[in-house]
Amino acid sequence: MNTLIVVVIYNKEIKEIKYLNSIKNADILIYDNSLNAQSSAANIYYYHNKDNGGVSIAYNYGIELAKKLGKDFIIFLDQDTNFDEKILKVYSLYANEFGSDYIYAPIAKKRDIIYSPFIEGLCKNHPQNMRTFKYEKLYNIDGKSLINSGMMVSLDVINKIGIFNEKIKLDFSDIYFIEKYKKISSEIVLIDACLEHSLSGDEGKNRQKELMRYKFYCNGAKELKNSTGNIPRINRLVFFRMLRLIIKYKILAPISIYVKYYLGEVKV
Repeated sequence: MNTLIVVVIYNKEIKEIKYLNSIKNADILIYDNSLNAQSSAANIYYYHNKDNGGVSIAYNYGIELAKKLGKDFIIFLDQDTNFDEKILKVYSLYANEFGSDYIYAPIAKKRDIIYSPFIEGLCKNHPQNMRTFKYEKLYNIDGKSLINSGMMVSLDVINKIGIFNEKIKLDFSDIYFIEKYKKISSEIVLIDACLEHSLSGDEGKNRQKELMRYKFYCNGAKELKNSTGNIPRINRLVFFRMLRLIIKYKILAPISIYVKYYLGEVKV
């Protein structure tokens, strides 16, 4: 399988990504959004963006590199996802079976909580539970979506649906991409493999970090709304995220962020 793996990092040392040395059958691009550049191994492509343009611009850079290198597939990863050569071989088996017309995705989870595929709710997106999850190779994603990390996409699919929206820097980057894919298919190939993944915000209380992330959330939601027209659900997602932050931290700052970054024109 002729593949490029794109790993997006931010304020993380490359040497901390343990699985890099285990990958022998794919090229790797490290897209570094940290302030300071790092040195990388000679066999790894490396690009440094000190301006931290987010994940969408990083994935699009990877797509362009994959095209230049003549790759057939590209795998998107972030620094919070574990990966190894054994999992790559499973991807290859599925790609040989189903070809280049699908998005491929593993089950991304932490303990028994499945973060991807997740259920699109009216007021918030819902994880699934490993104990009740029904696995199917061809998995219907009506009313569901995926996170970017772990997703493998053929260049054929990308040529059909287009690239990521670089105005969506973090949150909703994946939902935007999957919404475009749903226009050509309601099914993905679900890899029978689990990737351990940590979701932003599930590590406990960190008020400053979550308020900053909410700004990206508001900006991303607004751009998703403008580009897809899925207005009612997106409005509710942003509003109820604001309420959860108010209750969690007992502060009113999320209201100001909501007004400025979602209703207004302020950008991160």
